[in-house]
Amino acid sequence: MIIVYGGSFDPPHLGHFSIVEKLVQSFPDSKKILIIPNHISPFKDKKLLDIDDIWKLSELTFAPLLNDSVEMLDIEIKNKSSSYTYDTILKLRDKYPSESFFLCIGEDSLIGLMQWYQFENLNQLIHSYIILRRTTESPNLLSFPNQEIENKSIVLENPVWNVSSSKIRNERNLEYAKKWMNPDALNFLKNRGWFQT
Repeated sequence: MIIVYGGSFDPPHLGHFSIVEKLVQSFPDSKKILIIPNHISPFKDKKLLDIDDIWKLSELTFAPLLNDSVEMLDIEIKNKSSSYTYDTILKLRDKYPSESFFLCIGEDSLIGLMQWYQFENLNQLIHSYIILRRTTESPNLLSFPNQEIENKSIVLENPVWNVSSSKIRNERNLEYAKKWMNPDALNFLKNRGWFQT
C-alpha cells in the first residue's frame, strides 16, 4: 500500500503537516507515505517561491515525520513542465509494481476529478482515493461526482484548519505565519527577508 500526497506546498504549513500526521495514524500498515511537492501544477499559477526553497521548506516542515516509511520524493518538483498525477502514478508503479496506490485529494478537487488528465486510465491505477477535508467538518458528508468514486473513497477525518498557503504567500504577514508555519521553516523565510516589516 503506497499513499501518495502531492501538493504545491507554496509554502508548506502546519495544515499540511497535520494531514501527513493523520495519514500515519490512520494507515499504520502502509508501506510508504510519499510526500510529493510539485513544480508546476496544471491547476495553479506559477509559484512565488522557487523550487529549491519549496523543497527545503517542505523538508523542514515534515522533518519530524520523515522516516523509512514516510518519504519526500522529488519526481514532480524536478519536472520543468506541468506535473500530471497520472504520469506520476505510472512512474511509481514501475518502482512499486506489487503495491496498491491510494491517492490523497482535497475535497475541493472532487468536483473536477473526472476532468483530470487521463482520468479514466488514472482511475484504473488507483485502489482508493483518500479524501482530505478542507472546509467540511466531520461528520458532515461530502459530495462525490458519482457512486463509483464514492465507493473508492476513504474520507480522512483530518482536522479542518483555517489556513492557506496563498494567504501566507500573498500577505507575508509574520504574525499570521508564526501561527501556521513550522518554526524552522518560518526562520528560513525570515532569513530570506521574505516577510513585510
